[in-house]
Amino acid sequence: MLVRELGIGEKFKNLFEESGVSALYPPQEDAVKGGLLERCNMILCTPTASGKTFAAELAMAKALEAGRKVVYVVPLRALAYEKFRDFRKYEKLDYIVRMEVGDLDSSRYKSRPRFDILVATAEKCDSILRSRADWFSGTGLLVLDEIHLIASDRGPVYEILVSKFIHAYPDVKVLGLSATIGNAEELAEWLNGKLVSSEWRPVKLKELIAVKGEDSIEDVVKGALKEGQVMVFVNSRRSCEAVAEKLGLDLKLEVDEEKLSEVSDKVADALSHPTKQCHRLAECVKKGVAFHHAGLVNEQRVLVEDSFKDGLVRVIVATPTLAAGVNLPSRTVVLRDVKRYTDDGMTYIPVLEYKQMAGRAGRPKYDDAGVAITLARNESEADYIEEHYINGEVEDIHSQLGVMPVLRFHTLASVASGFTKTREALLEFIRTTFFGFQYGTSKELESVVDEVLEQLVEWTFIKSEGRFLLATEIGSRISELYIDPLTGHNYIELFTKSEKEGKYDSIAMLEVLCDSVEITHLRVKASEEAKIWEHAYSMEDKLLRDLGGFELDFQFLNRYKTAQMFEDWINEKGEDEVLEKYDVAPGQLYQRLQNMEWLAYSAAELARILRLRKSQLELKKLETRIKYGVKSELLPLVSIKCIGRARARKLYATGIKTLSEIKNADPKKLQDILGAKNAEKILRELESL
Repeated sequence: MLVRELGIGEKFKNLFEESGVSALYPPQEDAVKGGLLERCNMILCTPTASGKTFAAELAMAKALEAGRKVVYVVPLRALAYEKFRDFRKYEKLDYIVRMEVGDLDSSRYKSRPRFDILVATAEKCDSILRSRADWFSGTGLLVLDEIHLIASDRGPVYEILVSKFIHAYPDVKVLGLSATIGNAEELAEWLNGKLVSSEWRPVKLKELIAVKGEDSIEDVVKGALKEGQVMVFVNSRRSCEAVAEKLGLDLKLEVDEEKLSEVSDKVADALSHPTKQCHRLAECVKKGVAFHHAGLVNEQRVLVEDSFKDGLVRVIVATPTLAAGVNLPSRTVVLRDVKRYTDDGMTYIPVLEYKQMAGRAGRPKYDDAGVAITLARNESEADYIEEHYINGEVEDIHSQLGVMPVLRFHTLASVASGFTKTREALLEFIRTTFFGFQYGTSKELESVVDEVLEQLVEWTFIKSEGRFLLATEIGSRISELYIDPLTGHNYIELFTKSEKEGKYDSIAMLEVLCDSVEITHLRVKASEEAKIWEHAYSMEDKLLRDLGGFELDFQFLNRYKTAQMFEDWINEKGEDEVLEKYDVAPGQLYQRLQNMEWLAYSAAELARILRLRKSQLELKKLETRIKYGVKSELLPLVSIKCIGRARARKLYATGIKTLSEIKNADPKKLQDILGAKNAEKILRELESL
């Protein structure tokens, strides 16, 4: 089927043809025949690179043509940036394309922004719905990319989002996209929609097995490179770096040394003080090999991806997160590991995850076939891989909404936003979710819901007026801040104590902020326990808890170690020191800092409502210190946009400690410290204050 034959406007046909698309792939044609351009909901389940995004764009064109808005939901920020860049082509047709990720306090929006296409993470959309549901008025199409993530820990947000959209905008069309769902039919039934599934790929996929010992990873990659670029998946960050480094040394690739040297320099300079990881990646890149994991900062990640797309980097070694991320196919995919470490030890990965990684093999328009090679330890494991992964069925997905912490989080939001005003309405809403579709609302679930409501009432986040449920001021704010009610309850109890006892030491406040489900705690090794306990007891009189009550708190040491890492950061320890001491790479550190900054802001907001004046002030200071990684003495200096931790420390070291001292400083001295352009910018900003 040709694009010209579709029932969409001429301007869209022209735009698509300009983008190089003149005919549909078979799955896209099946979707059109199945009602893609009509009002019905749909699940599109087809392999990687089979054109799911373009199928979504056809539905988007139909919605835009009808004067309706499009909301395109993605699971990752990196994916949001990629889709946003792709969709900006619609600006040629005078449509407004907007991206929303990050800040989850949507109550801060003063007015409803204009957009025709919104690309956002699921959490951001849910946050907006909690306080500014009118944002989405006029939405005609909701696209959920990677909808199989309903089965993950982030899944409840996906299904809550769908149920809220359908409830608030009954005529909205829902389109779910995925490469791998075992029970896709059930998902389509939940949406009262159609399922379009296909095994068709634009590039055929060969799935092979190599037995270690007979074939080393170096041999496999070397052989694969004769046909094109290679992507290697391993199960950990450390393995990722070690394998990339070894391949770089062993393969001795012929590369464009000049261009890769430029990329290498940019990789090393992505941080003001490069870490060992930065130098390690830079050296790998010079050899035409790179590693890719969550520990990279955004600039490094983009450099690696773009260099691979341009053919400069020939081999990428990645953790599985890349498989669910940006569009980065290669001729050959090598899976070194089909096991990963979990709380239960080393366990085999799901078939779904294998299919996601293997599906990256084969570049449309470049390769006639893609090859996925899985390494087995022995012949026995090779047989298992063939039967379980290559010939096996993808697992069914199941809702994760029914556990108490998740229900508590979404119950408060449902009541606080006025979405459900009674217990009966709340249960009815749960029936509309994928969880309700799969399991119904049993007596057991009703019991859990009642327990959640009792808890929220006890914590004074919800009050009951007859049969009606209403959120209190503090409950509404917790919902808007997008933090778990248990996190809010902990903060209220402990910062009230802080106000009463006058305890505001940074390690004490950081330990409290770490008492939340939103922060991933560092693990304490057995060899570290005594030292961490010793530090905690040395600070006992400053902490907000009685250490004697921690015999059963198995998370305290992990939480305290995590707080120590944040304290090192706000005492101006660098990324390299954090990596060395805590084994937390810069990308992971920045993600944690972003979460911690948000939690400090949230705690300050709760302190404001409860009139805990001193706690609010100290938390606001801590929020800024976390953001910039500075000691308290530098807070006045970093309040200026162009001044970060390094420049602030330089100014302070030369005796310039306040904004007035900057204003009155010798311009030549400022230029020597900051550079001429920066000095000029800072002085100009000070004049405007």
